[in-house]
Amino acid sequence: MSPKRAAAPTVLLAATVFVACAPSMSWLLGGRIVQGAAAASFAPSVFAYFGARLPTAVRLIAVTVLTSSFLAAAVLAQVLAQLVVLAGSWRWFFILSAITLTLGLVLAMRGLRPTPGSAETGQNATRILAGLLGRLRIVLLLIATLAILGPFIALYAALGHTGHYPDSELLMLRLSALPALIWAGAASPWLTRIRPSTRMITAFTGAALASTLLVFTGHSVLGAGFGMLLLATCVSVLAPATIQTLTGMSPEHYGSVTALYTFALFLGASLAALPIPVLATLAQVSTTGLVQVTALIAIPIFLLALTFTIFGSRTPQQPQ
Repeated sequence: MSPKRAAAPTVLLAATVFVACAPSMSWLLGGRIVQGAAAASFAPSVFAYFGARLPTAVRLIAVTVLTSSFLAAAVLAQVLAQLVVLAGSWRWFFILSAITLTLGLVLAMRGLRPTPGSAETGQNATRILAGLLGRLRIVLLLIATLAILGPFIALYAALGHTGHYPDSELLMLRLSALPALIWAGAASPWLTRIRPSTRMITAFTGAALASTLLVFTGHSVLGAGFGMLLLATCVSVLAPATIQTLTGMSPEHYGSVTALYTFALFLGASLAALPIPVLATLAQVSTTGLVQVTALIAIPIFLLALTFTIFGSRTPQQPQ
């Protein structure tokens, strides 16, 4: 790994150590902002590395496995954080994260190889991004990308805010999505045989149905767990299918399209938890009803994303 490529992981590691030792809430928030900025550069770099180093057939499987690992990390982080807080101080969560990052950085520096220059090398990045954002189909799919992680993360946040479940049940609910994420990685050779746009349309439809199920069953442990399992299955199919669809629209700009995709994906995730406290205060929603209300809001979001996907994935008509 070159010093330039190692800069972002090194900053992320330093920010994580700083957060673990933060003397006040203000310093903690500042450290978290730096963490987010450094972590945001990781996904585009890895996707671009796959695009440069792997042949197409293997690349599709690798992207699916990588995306599933991102989603699984979000689930496992919540589980680990809950266990750490139950056992001691929250600072230990970030200390353990820093140790894990250190090991990952060492492995990456030993395992990564130089990448050949891409078709975008030497081109004006701003001009490339502006050109991509000027294409309606790409913009529609980027808007749909906001809905991939957004409702999923919001529902997890709602589960944590309800106060309705004991710690043991909440732990199981957080783990309920993990089998679906593991399945997506294992099933990637089969999933990649299906057109990515077909996978997106099917998964957005399934996510809307899973949210509908949560509206009616989210008050119970079994109902919430089953609904989150279905939703996680759809999300694990959506994420790699979307990036495959987008990069297929402009393969010569693989890196730039990937950067736009990850920006939209994590922007949706970042905004997801904001409505939870608003619902609890302004709308006077009881904490026990947060899951159902959040699922109710998720339904039109998924349906809107489905509509954008249908129009965005249409093959342009050829001129007569």
